[in-house]
Formats: sequence, structure tokens, C-alpha cells
Amino acid sequence: MHALPPTIIPLDTMHLGRAEIICCYLVRGTVNILIDPGPTVVLPALAEALAVHGLTFADIGAIVLTHIHLDHGGAAGTLLDRYPHMTLYVHERALTHLVDPTKLITSATRIYGDQMDVLWGEFLAIPAARIVTLNGGEPLHIGDQRFTVIAAPGHAIHHLMYIHQPTNVAFVGDMAGIRMPGYRYVRPATPPPDIDLEAWDATLQTLRHHTPSAMCLTHYGPVFDIEPHLDALHAANWRWAELVRGWMLAGIEPSEQLRLLTAQATADMGAEATEQGISAYQKGASITMSLQGLTRYWSKRLPPTP
Repeated sequence: MHALPPTIIPLDTMHLGRAEIICCYLVRGTVNILIDPGPTVVLPALAEALAVHGLTFADIGAIVLTHIHLDHGGAAGTLLDRYPHMTLYVHERALTHLVDPTKLITSATRIYGDQMDVLWGEFLAIPAARIVTLNGGEPLHIGDQRFTVIAAPGHAIHHLMYIHQPTNVAFVGDMAGIRMPGYRYVRPATPPPDIDLEAWDATLQTLRHHTPSAMCLTHYGPVFDIEPHLDALHAANWRWAELVRGWMLAGIEPSEQLRLLTAQATADMGAEATEQGISAYQKGASITMSLQGLTRYWSKRLPPTP
């Protein structure tokens, strides 16, 4: 029976009141750490989850982000604003977007429109002095907790992974795809704007090299069958990518591409494509967003249409 060490605790943020969509991880130590706290709208539920373990946000000293997509890091500014003792750790390339989130918010609003507040809530600017920037390759010490930081481009150019020492548990954000609790199916997560499948392949190889004891996914929860999981993700990433490439070259309309990719996702699930299984993955991963990301990826690489 696989289990995380007792100092690493998954917390269900209950996004939009729904269970098992966005998982935040509490790492307990002399400085308590939250890894990927999620968007600001989940903070009341996250406070309740912390209370189960006898903690409040006042007991948290550090926020660590794998990347700054709103479902992972949207609450960081609000938490640091409310709790002046907290420090944020994030990729160096994310710094400008956190200090001045105007461009990030504008880009997200183009996608989510008037649903921004409902889905994510506020995204506050963070003073640079409250942020520790990382590049990957360096050790990270927070209190008595130790991590190896890994640059992890592919899903996002500013993505990092963290290998906890000495347990070798890997906090992987979205780099290991989407896998809902109780399922074997691994779904790609390839949203815009900077999907890079070649970089993603290299990141997965780096992750394999570290032979993690567990991978902590944001969507959703820890997984322990590392090699089969990563094999499935690599195959699925490229299967979807090549399908989208072919549809683009054939001039198929985006709405039809979405229908086809949705059908492919259901086929990929195999026997797990029950009504319950399809619903679980619809909550965890947007096929529309993945299609948009792969379309953008190929639009930079395919020759222009005559």
C-alpha cells in the first residue's frame, strides 16, 4: 500500500464546491509550506482543510509555486497581502507577471471573460521583495525542509518541479498530466500560450532520472506507478499533437476539431470511459484549452497556409 510520508499532506481545495479538482500540498516542518494553493476563490475551503490538521494560514511561512497559472498560483498575492510573514518561491521568469499581473490578467480574461471572478477570484500584485526566484538546478531550503528544484518547461516556460529530500517525493504541478483519483488514464494538459512538446519530453526524462517515490499532481493527488504513468503521458501528448497537426493541415474547422478530440479523449479512456469517469476528467482538464494550446504550438511550426 503506497502512501505519502506523514509530513506531506494533500489538501482538497474544493474548487467551486467540487471535490478532487485542485489539490494543494501541505509540507509540515519548522516552516510550514503550501505548494500550489490554487486560486483565491478556494481560500475559505483551504482554510477549513488546514484546520483539520490544527493549522491556520498564520501557521504557514512559505508559498511554493510550480507555475503561475491561475488554478495553481492565483491565491498567492492575496495570501502574501494578508500575511506579511509569508515568502513566495517561484520561477524567475514568472517574477514580472507577479509584480505587475496586468498582462496575465488581460490574457486570462480573453479566455474566461466574465467568468474570471467566479472561477478564480482576485489576482493581486506581489512586491518583488516578498519573492524568492528560482531557475532550477539549485537546492532549496525552507526551515528544516529540503528540495531539489528542477526547471520543467513544456506545460509552461516558467514551470518548476520540486523533489523533496530525503523522501524523493516530486511535486510536479501539471508536468505529469491529469489523472483523477482511482483511475489509470492519464490525460494531457496542453493549454496556451507556450506549450513545447520537445521541452516537455526532456523534462519527463529529467524527472525519470530522479526516480521519484511518488508524484504529487495538482489534478489530482499523489500517484506511485511512476514509469507507466509517464509512459502513458508521453504517448498521449504526441498522439493528441499529431491528430491536431493533421486536422490543421486538412483545414478542418476548430469546432469539428474539438468534437474529434473530445471523442479521442473518450476512446483513450477505454473501459474507464463511464459516465462517472468522463465527468471526473471533464472537471480536471479542459479539452478545449488543450486543443487551443496544441493549435498554438503547431501554428508556430507549420508552414503558413498559401
